[in-house]
Amino acid sequence: MRKIGAILLSFAMLFGVCMTGCQSQSPSSQTETADEPEKKTASAGYADTLCDTSTVHEINVELAEDDWKDLLANPLEKTKYKADVTIDGEKIENVSFATKGNTSLSQVASSDSDRYSFKINFGKYEKGQTYQGLDKLNLNNIMSDATYMKDYLSYRIMREAGVSASLTSYVALSVNGELHGLYIAIEDVSDSMLERSGKSSDGALYKPETERLDNANGGPDKKQDGMQPPSGDEQMQQGGMNPPSGDGQMPQGDFQPPTNSDGKIEMPQGNGQMPQGGMNPPSGDGQMPQGDFQPPTNSDGEIEMPQGGGPQGGPMGMDGDSSGADLVYSDDNRDSYSDIFDNEENDVSEDDEKELIAAIKALNSGENIEQYWNMDEVIRYFVAHNFVLNYDSYTGTMLHNYYLYQNDGKVSILPWDYNLSFGGFQGGSDATSAANWAIDSPLSGTTEEKRPLWNAIVSNEAYLEKYHQYYNELLANFFSNGKCTEEIERVYNMIRPYVEKDPTAFYTLDEFDEAVTTLKAFCEKRAESISKQLNGKLGSTTDTQKSEDKVDASDLTLSKMGSQGGGKDGGKGFPNGEMPQKQDNTQQKNE
Repeated sequence: MRKIGAILLSFAMLFGVCMTGCQSQSPSSQTETADEPEKKTASAGYADTLCDTSTVHEINVELAEDDWKDLLANPLEKTKYKADVTIDGEKIENVSFATKGNTSLSQVASSDSDRYSFKINFGKYEKGQTYQGLDKLNLNNIMSDATYMKDYLSYRIMREAGVSASLTSYVALSVNGELHGLYIAIEDVSDSMLERSGKSSDGALYKPETERLDNANGGPDKKQDGMQPPSGDEQMQQGGMNPPSGDGQMPQGDFQPPTNSDGKIEMPQGNGQMPQGGMNPPSGDGQMPQGDFQPPTNSDGEIEMPQGGGPQGGPMGMDGDSSGADLVYSDDNRDSYSDIFDNEENDVSEDDEKELIAAIKALNSGENIEQYWNMDEVIRYFVAHNFVLNYDSYTGTMLHNYYLYQNDGKVSILPWDYNLSFGGFQGGSDATSAANWAIDSPLSGTTEEKRPLWNAIVSNEAYLEKYHQYYNELLANFFSNGKCTEEIERVYNMIRPYVEKDPTAFYTLDEFDEAVTTLKAFCEKRAESISKQLNGKLGSTTDTQKSEDKVDASDLTLSKMGSQGGGKDGGKGFPNGEMPQKQDNTQQKNE
C-alpha cells in the first residue's frame, strides 16, 4: 500500500508540475492575443483626435528663431531641426521638423512664397516617442489646389472604396506662435499607419520611383513627389514640360522634338494650342506662334489622344525606360528593379526582394497572380484612383506616388499624393473629356502592356466584373446618395474662415469659392458618367464611347480647381499661374 501510495504521489507531483508549466505558458500567450486588439486601438488614438475631420485642429511648432530663419533660407536642404510641437494643447518635445517634397518644394523655394510642406517625426530624437501612437505626420501646403480638398477628398474616396489609405484632417499651423497657414495633415505611410489599418509593420514597404525622376530630384536619398523643374530660368509649365532654355538640353526620354535642316528645334505654327498630352511651348508668355496649326482630332471633332492616353498625359518621353516602377518583368536580377529596391521604406530582406520579383513575374505572365497579389485590394485601389483622375502616378507617365506593401507572400498597392487629382496634372484639360474618361481605358500616355498591374484587371473577365461591382458599390454608398456633395459642402463651411485669414495662401478667397463649386459639380458629373458606363448607356472604353452619349461638363473649367505649377489667375502665391522668381539665393538653392 505504501508503494502504491508513493507511486500515486509521484504521479500527482508530476501532473502538478506539468499543469504548472502549461499554465505558466498559456496565460502568457492568451494575454498577448487578448491585448493585441487593445494595443492597436490604443496606439491609434490619434485617429480619434488629430484625425477627427469635424474640426480644424491647432498645431504650433516651436523651434529656435535661428533654425526657422535657416529653414526659410535653405529649404532644399531638408535639414531636420529639433522642435517642440503642441497639438490641440498637447505638447510633444524634441521632435524632428523639416521641409518635404521635391517639385513642389523647389517651386516654392524659387518663388516669393515661404509656404512649404513639412514633415514631423515624433521619434527621431526620442526613441519610440509618438503622438498618441502616430510616428510621423505630413503637413501639406495644399499647393496646386484651389479647392483645399483634393488630397482630403481623394483619400476619403479611397477609404469609401475599401482601400487602406492615410487619414487626413485640417490644421491651422503656427510657427513660434505666428499663424503660418491652413494645412492638411496626412498620416505618413509608415509603421503606425500600417498597424492602424490592420497590417503588420513587419511587412516590406516600398515607394517606387523612376531613376529618371530620382536623379532629377537630387539622388536616391531624396523622397519624391514629382519631377523637378529645370534649374535657373527654366520653368515647368502647366499640363506639360517646356523644352529647357540655357544649355538647350532636352529631358531624358524617348521623345524627340521636330528639327529643321540645321538641327534646330522647329515648333509648328499654330493658334497657341498644343495637342493634348504633349509638350508645352517655350517659356515666355506661354503662347504658341500664331498660325493655322490644329491638334489632331477624331471623327467627332474631339482632340485625339495617343493609345491609352488620358486627359493630357503630362510630360512626354517619360515612359518606356523604367527600372521596375512600371512593374514590368524583365528578369530575376535585383538590379533590374532598382526603381523599387533603391526606395525601400523599411528593413527588407533578400528573400522579400526575391519574392517581390516572383510576384512581378506572375503579374506579367498572368499565372498564379493571386498567389502573390492581394487582387481585391488592387482592384479597390483602381476603382478610387480612376475616379479621381490623378496622372502624376502609376496610371500616367511619371511612375511614382504609390506604395507597394508586401507581407505573408502577398503584395498590395497603397495610395499617395493626390494634390494633382481631378485633372490637376493635366493643366487645361477639357472637362467633358475628363468627366467621361473611360473607366476601362484609364491610362494616360502609356499602354496596358506597360502597366501590368492594371492590365491584370482589364484582361481578366472575373477581375473586371469585380472592378465594376466595386464601382457600383462606391457610387451607391458615396455619390448617388449625395454624401460626396454633402461632405464637400461641410468641409467648405468648416475651412472657409481659415482660408479667408490664411496669410500664405496660394489662392484668393474668391478663387477658393469658385474652385469648390467646380469640384462639387465635377464629382457629380464624373459619378453620372461612370454610372452610365456601368449600365451600358455610355461606352466604358475609349473606343466605344460616343460623344452624344457623354455627360456634358463644358460649363466647367478644371484649371479653376488648381493645376500643376501653382496658383491660377490672381492667386496670391503665384499670380497669373506663374512662379515669381526670388532674386537672392535661388541659384544657390537649386545647386
